[in-house]
Amino acid sequence: MDFNAPDSIQDLQYFGEYGGVNPSISDSSTYTFLNAKTMFDTFEGNTEGCYLYSRHSSPSNLYLGEALAALEGTESANVTASGMGAITAVILQLCSSGDHIVSSRTIYGGTYAFMKNFLKRFSIEVSFIDITEPEVVAAAIRPNTRMIYCESVSNPLLEVADIPALSRLGKSNNIPLVVDNTFTPLSIAPARLGADIVIHSLTKFINGTSDTVA
Repeated sequence: MDFNAPDSIQDLQYFGEYGGVNPSISDSSTYTFLNAKTMFDTFEGNTEGCYLYSRHSSPSNLYLGEALAALEGTESANVTASGMGAITAVILQLCSSGDHIVSSRTIYGGTYAFMKNFLKRFSIEVSFIDITEPEVVAAAIRPNTRMIYCESVSNPLLEVADIPALSRLGKSNNIPLVVDNTFTPLSIAPARLGADIVIHSLTKFINGTSDTVA
């Protein structure tokens, strides 16, 4: 990773409201506006630097999202309440009823349970395959496949995905590659290797002290 790049984490420095070296924590659910039009524009997503409701965004989430985007070298990052919240949001954004997912067979238990037990309710089918064998992945792709899903290093079996090879497969079939990079932040940068979407559970290595779910 090029830490001299202008969008690196070292270039992101926000100070607290009263001069603290860390940004202040915003714990409000809603935010005030001096006029109704600004509130309307913010709700429509047409303003920068304004906040309406913390479920949409907050200054604290914005700071974190910008740091994560710099970490992974992506255009932007969205913050959710949990890793499974992020995974669920990505899957339901990319897939509809009747679609198909090619997924690694060795993934986080919560992800496996969601894909195996819950996606069938939405008529979304999942093929669990050996992600370390690109030819097996290629053979599993169907006309209705909408996602290739894997973990850069799997939890808990530590299988390593060949992200560049999977990316080439995805791009040749117009299928996004989604990579869970929870186990390997700073060590592996999936977006730089060709992944289209990168997911983290911040509870693990990024948080480091097991006192936060995000």
